[in-house]
Amino acid sequence: MNQREEFGRLLRYIKPYKFRLIAGVVCLSVVGLGEGLIALLITPIFDRVLKPGAPDNRLLLIQNPITHTAIYLNSFLPSSIHSVGTLFAIAILVVYIGKGLSEFAGNLLVQYAGIAGVTDFRNHVYAKILRQPIGFFQHHPTGRLLSTVINDVERVRNTFSEYLALGFRHIFTLFFLLAVLLLTNWKMTLGSIVLLPLVIWPVRTLGRKIRRSTEKIQAGIGELSQILEETVSGNRVVKAFGMEDFEIGKFRQSAQRLLRENVRWIRSVVATSPSMDFLGAVVIVLVLMYARVQIKTGAMTEGLFVTFVYALFKSYEPVKGLGTVYQQFEQAFGATAKAFEYINLAEEPAVEDGVPALSTFSQGVDFDRVSFGYDPETPILRGVSFQARAGEVIAIVGSSGAGKTTLVNLLPRFYPVTSGVLRIDGQDIRGVTLRSLREQMAIVTQETILFNDTVWNNICYGRPGLPQDRVDAAAKAALAHEFIMELPKGYQTMLGDRGQRLSGGQRQRIAIARAILKDSPILILDEATSELDSESEMLVQRALSNLMLGRTAFVIAHRLSTIRRADKIIVLEEGTIAETGTHQELLAKGGTYARLYEMQFADTDDVAAPATTPGSGAKS
Repeated sequence: MNQREEFGRLLRYIKPYKFRLIAGVVCLSVVGLGEGLIALLITPIFDRVLKPGAPDNRLLLIQNPITHTAIYLNSFLPSSIHSVGTLFAIAILVVYIGKGLSEFAGNLLVQYAGIAGVTDFRNHVYAKILRQPIGFFQHHPTGRLLSTVINDVERVRNTFSEYLALGFRHIFTLFFLLAVLLLTNWKMTLGSIVLLPLVIWPVRTLGRKIRRSTEKIQAGIGELSQILEETVSGNRVVKAFGMEDFEIGKFRQSAQRLLRENVRWIRSVVATSPSMDFLGAVVIVLVLMYARVQIKTGAMTEGLFVTFVYALFKSYEPVKGLGTVYQQFEQAFGATAKAFEYINLAEEPAVEDGVPALSTFSQGVDFDRVSFGYDPETPILRGVSFQARAGEVIAIVGSSGAGKTTLVNLLPRFYPVTSGVLRIDGQDIRGVTLRSLREQMAIVTQETILFNDTVWNNICYGRPGLPQDRVDAAAKAALAHEFIMELPKGYQTMLGDRGQRLSGGQRQRIAIARAILKDSPILILDEATSELDSESEMLVQRALSNLMLGRTAFVIAHRLSTIRRADKIIVLEEGTIAETGTHQELLAKGGTYARLYEMQFADTDDVAAPATTPGSGAKS
């Protein structure tokens, strides 16, 4: 994507605020006009105001050197004011007051439009990321996503909030100052701008380098964010293995790479100003040599010369400033590369046009020769077929890596089936809307996801405005109401990051209350008690029993003792169904399930030493 396309895409986010932007641009044009008027007022200072013997009559502001038409300051003020000093004093005050008010209003309006547009841009990037399929998050590190939404877009915000207004101001200031220069002495003006291409060339060349460096810098910031996110969230593991120095070293290496890229960026940025200063010095020397001759021959007055020099120096400021603005926009374009990459991705549609919604679940779920693999060359599930009637509890067991979690993740269409058909009430789930499909399901996983919000909002997640009695009933059914009321602010207590202020069992019961409140007919329990101690497990199991009542449940259980009453147990082995039956039937078969059951409940004296290491009993 080239610069024009990127700039056009960014401007589309500012389009809803175009009236504020236009009003701000008009105000900033007045600021540029004010700069030009200030330059014009210098001529009467030296030629009339500072000469006591000068006639006290009409005050010449500017005369067109080609048409010889003159503009007098008296034309803009009442005829009763004719003193040169009074005219000049009023003019100066009016110009500066008007310029100041316009600058305030212009900066405010343009910066508002810029910030509002970039806010919409950030919201769009975030929405695009959140609407991606589950597989997207497995291939994109969390730290890089965070860096894109926060750091990359923040660089764009800085450019559009500050430098957009500054750019407009520089453009109008340069325009009006060039007009003053041409009106003052057009020959000297044309001679001064001959070297302008020599100023533009290094700015454009260095700008491209700045853009490339910015892209690498933003990637480096994303890498640092990823390391920080991993080590902070996994701080217990880092400390338990004594890996603080290792992680610090890894962070420093990444920071060092970022430093080298920042140095390259700085070299490109700081090289622009000296080159422009040198060319500016050359122009000034040539102008002074020519102006000396003009004054000596009487072709130019001292006042006109000072006006010209002042306008020339002042015009150098916006030229240099526009170089800085250009560099800032190059940085912004470099920072938006990853954001636009995410925006260009296709979303996971919640509602598709012309696709029917799934009707309320009432009959059953049918896996018909279902196969799936993250990589088509290495399938995880192969030809899985079974049925679950409404109201049944289906337990899914097997050794680690057998495909248990992958199997249940196919139900809410977290991943598409590679081959075969998965039907709910006879409907292929690929032929119904995602929203209607997922509304039929509630999920409680081993990793309890709670948000840094109140207990109430965590339980009512996705269902605001529910009455107190329904929330209380859900919490009581999840055996959570009692400990919630013991919290400092009850249901309004903030849970902290990922609910870390609660114990594992309490977090799980909050998640169960959330699932109960959703009241979905299909329930997925993915090893919901595997990380709990015995007492917490007992409470959570009772809460889960309340949750499963009257629902079709798919239960992945690490502890086989928790699924004895399941209507059907599916035993997975290397992605295929090895056995199917009830607890008693499978024990009687003496196959894979019986072997797994026997391994869990064998006398600890007969178990190999690695399985009886301290602390492993409740966490196995």
